[in-house]
Amino acid sequence: MGYDIYIQTADGKPAEGEENYFRFAWTALPRTLDAMTNFGMLAELPVPAVPTLSAYGLAAENFQPGTEPDQAMASRIAEFRSAYQAVLDAAEPKPIGIPSYKLQINGGFLTTVAEISAALTAYEAHPHVDIAEMPMGDPTWRAWTAFLRRARTYGGFRVY
Repeated sequence: MGYDIYIQTADGKPAEGEENYFRFAWTALPRTLDAMTNFGMLAELPVPAVPTLSAYGLAAENFQPGTEPDQAMASRIAEFRSAYQAVLDAAEPKPIGIPSYKLQINGGFLTTVAEISAALTAYEAHPHVDIAEMPMGDPTWRAWTAFLRRARTYGGFRVY
């Protein structure tokens, strides 16, 4: 169990290549989140509510393999999926960092380029940034910050 993080391209598709993937074990992410908090890279925002199936007149059975929805049902399913995706893709207009829930919940929330840029700006402005990536000890932080810089040049990332 863990957190699989995939960089996406500007058009929302997963970027190809091993260098566009990062994995945290569920026991390792808290250390990185602590470091990100200390560097001012995270924003504490509430987890947004996702739409419910019942709000669209749907139930889990409507998504079972082999189910053939009629036109009205297909339309409600498409509306639900669109609303759900809009929540996953939402971001603050002027982010101050990466919302922590986007890293803590492996549900596919999009961490945008603007959020990554704000986090890296805060990190690079920190007075101790010069020693943060020194080549000693656990290399996870160096690899993570390199991954963030890479994701910033594409279309952000999603955590699954």
